Amino acid sequence: MKILITGAAGQIGSGLAKRIYHKHELTLVDNLRNGYLKHLKDDEGNFIAPFHNIDIATDELFSHCGTKFDTYDAIIHLAAITSLPDCETNPIETLHCNVSATANVLDFARKMNVPHVVFASTSAIYENNDVDVFTEDLEVSPRLYYSLSKKMCEDLIESYRKHYGSKVTVLRFFNVFGPDGDQTRPHPPLLNFVYRELSKGKTPVLSGDGEQVRDFICIDDVVSMLDLCLEKQPNDVFNVCTGKVVSVNQIARWVAEALGKEDLGLDYKPAGELWDIYPDLFQGNYGLDKNIVAKETTKYSKGSCQKAKDVLGWEPNLDIESLVKKVTKEIAI
Repeated sequence: MKILITGAAGQIGSGLAKRIYHKHELTLVDNLRNGYLKHLKDDEGNFIAPFHNIDIATDELFSHCGTKFDTYDAIIHLAAITSLPDCETNPIETLHCNVSATANVLDFARKMNVPHVVFASTSAIYENNDVDVFTEDLEVSPRLYYSLSKKMCEDLIESYRKHYGSKVTVLRFFNVFGPDGDQTRPHPPLLNFVYRELSKGKTPVLSGDGEQVRDFICIDDVVSMLDLCLEKQPNDVFNVCTGKVVSVNQIARWVAEALGKEDLGLDYKPAGELWDIYPDLFQGNYGLDKNIVAKETTKYSKGSCQKAKDVLGWEPNLDIESLVKKVTKEIAI
């Protein structure tokens, strides 16, 4: 199968590419805003597949990756700005990189006769749903720019389905963890953040009291879900989660145990102060309401993956402790 992967140098893109390049013909695309080329190379330093450093929100996608004589069996569209405070700080760039790029990918697929697109959405789209378990049939009305941009993309996808008969699988990823999470960001994914701080001899500082719970999903299960979507090509939306919640404190303890640091100490800061390292958000007469930050950083997040089980036969690994410790040791290699 010939597959184009956007956002290929990010955590999910590189995790997927490294696991499937031996059985599919891949073309990899990334603008390297957050991704790393080293994640797309083998042990000899060679790219595992052809790579293009381009902005997919422009016509570069057509000029670099498309000809009348050579198309793809599927596009996996993962490229996006995903850092919530970055999106809040740069809403115009967020619309460009997330929404305009998605519109371009959808139009590229239509004009190049690509039969199937997989789109990476997010569980953050449920941010204003006050329910115990998030299911795909909920009406969503997000307000933070990241989750709003993903909702706008889902609306675009629905229009392409109705207008052109496009076949698009929408995957709402919950809290993905893996060895290639970006540790250089001010706020990396939780597991990678705790690893970074502990490996530098620092005490991890968590938001709130650390007892907020999340639905964490390992990159290995994300890849297995993407594999099934490539095979079955469902024209539908699915949560990618475990349906099991774990506290932020517990994840930190498991990372410490995997590193042999049994006497883990943790510090905490008020939830509303987590984004204070982005001063532009709070300056002037119309600064961001810190109650919004507090709500986001302490929110409860649990999804249902029953639809993916019923429709696709997908089963995530529920042994989160073993997976967290395995991934931590993979980072340390």
